[in-house]
Amino acid sequence: MPAAIHQKTLDAIQQFKLCQPGDFLIVGVSGGADSVALLDLLATLPDFPLHLIVAHLNHCLRGDESDGDQQFVQQLAAHYQLPCELRRSDVRQLAQQQRSSLEEAGRTARYAFFNELRTKYRASAVAVAHHVDDQAETLLLRLLRGAGTTGLAAMAPVNPAGIIRPLLGISRQELRKHLTDRRLTFREDSSNSDQAYLRNRIRHELLPLLQEYNPAIAQRLSATASLLGEDETLLAHCTATTFQQLSRSGSGWNALSLSGLRQQPRPLRQRLYRKAIESLLGNLHRFELRHYQLLDNLLLESSTGASLNLPCRLIAMLTADQLLFAPQALLQPAPPCSGTIDGPGRYELGNGLTLTIEQTQPPLSWQGLNGTTSYVDPVQAPFPWQVRPIAPGDRLELLGSKGSRSLQDLLTDLKIPRYLRPCLPLICQDNRPLWLAGIRRSRHALVNPDQQQTIRITLSGQDQLPLFP
Repeated sequence: MPAAIHQKTLDAIQQFKLCQPGDFLIVGVSGGADSVALLDLLATLPDFPLHLIVAHLNHCLRGDESDGDQQFVQQLAAHYQLPCELRRSDVRQLAQQQRSSLEEAGRTARYAFFNELRTKYRASAVAVAHHVDDQAETLLLRLLRGAGTTGLAAMAPVNPAGIIRPLLGISRQELRKHLTDRRLTFREDSSNSDQAYLRNRIRHELLPLLQEYNPAIAQRLSATASLLGEDETLLAHCTATTFQQLSRSGSGWNALSLSGLRQQPRPLRQRLYRKAIESLLGNLHRFELRHYQLLDNLLLESSTGASLNLPCRLIAMLTADQLLFAPQALLQPAPPCSGTIDGPGRYELGNGLTLTIEQTQPPLSWQGLNGTTSYVDPVQAPFPWQVRPIAPGDRLELLGSKGSRSLQDLLTDLKIPRYLRPCLPLICQDNRPLWLAGIRRSRHALVNPDQQQTIRITLSGQDQLPLFP
C-alpha cells in the first residue's frame, strides 16, 4: 500500500487529471526541499510510471551559491537516472530590462525555459512544487497588496499554460518529513530568510502569528483559495461567453460593443476590459485596478473620439459604437498611395491594403456579395482608372438613389471612425468615383445581368485596420 504522502499526490493527479501514466513531464527543480520532494514523489509513484525531465534555471543572483544549486540538481538527476536540462539567466539584468521585480523577472525566465522544454520533449505538462503553505502565503500576499477574486483565487492545480501542481494538498511539514524519512538532502536558499521580501515576512512572522489563533490556518487559507478558484472559473466562463458576444477583432486590435458593454454590471465590464487587453498583450503585468476604473469612466462619461493612453503603448478609443483597443501605431494608418490602375493586376497601396483587379464573368448571384469585392462594366469604365485618398468635396453616386452624396456625410452616417477615413482608397475613372473600397459602390458603370465580361476588384489587408467595416 502506498505511503500516505504518495497517496495524496496520486489522488491529486487523478482528481484534477494532471497527467496520465506514461506521460512526459518537465519537473522544475530548484534544489530546495519542496522541489526535491516533488521529484522524488513523482519518480517513486507506485504503478504510475512517468517520463521525467529535470529542469533547473540558474538565476545567477547568489554567485557561488547559485552555481552550487545547479551542480546539486545535476547530481540529483543523475541519481534518478533522469535527463537534466540546465540554463543560466541573468535575472537581475532581465528585471532592469522589463522594469519588474527580481521575483517577477525570475518567474518569467523560468516559465519561458520550462515551456521551451515542454515543446522540445513534447511533454504533457510542467510540474512545480507549490504546496498548502505556498497557497496560504500567496493568498495573504495578494490580500495585503490588494486583489480581487482573480488574485485571491491564487494557484490552481492545473492552468491553461500546462503548469500542474500535484502538491497543493500537502503541507511543507509533510514534505520535510518525507525527505527525512527518505534520507534525502536538499539546498537551503539564503534569500528565503531575507526579511526584505514581503513573502518571507509573511512566512516567518505573519503565518506563525495567525497560527496562534488557528493552528490549521494554512489549510484554512488554502481551502479558501480553492473555493475562490472555483468561483473564478465560473466568472471566467461568463466573461468569455459575453466577450465572444460583444467583441470584434483583427490583426493586433479588438473592440467591444458600446451598447452591449453599457448593459453589463460594472464587475463584468471590468472583466471584459481585462480580457480585451490580455487577448492583445498576452498578460496584464503592468495593469492595475485604476486602469479598469479609468476605462469605465471613458465608457460612461466621454463622447465619440475620446481616448485613453494605457500601459504598453495601448490606446482605448471610443468610436460611434465600439470601445476600441489597439496599439498607437495602428490608430495612425497611412493614406493609400495615389496611382494609376492600367489594367488587371495586383496593386499595393502602401498602407497594408492591396487591390486585385481581374477580368472575369459576372457572379452567379448578386446576393450576399462580400463587401470587399466590387464589379465594374469595362465598357462604361475603361482603363486607366485612378486610386487615391478621399479629398474634400468628393461625392458618390449611390445605388438606389438619384443625385450624389458627400463622402464625408456618408462616412459619418456609417459610423466609420475618423482615424480610419484618411486611409480609405477611392477608385475613380476619369475622376468619377466607382468604389470607395470596402465601403460603398457607385451606381456608375454597373454590370448588367446578361453581361459576359466584367472587371472584379478585390480589397485585401483590411484586417490590419481596426474596425474596418
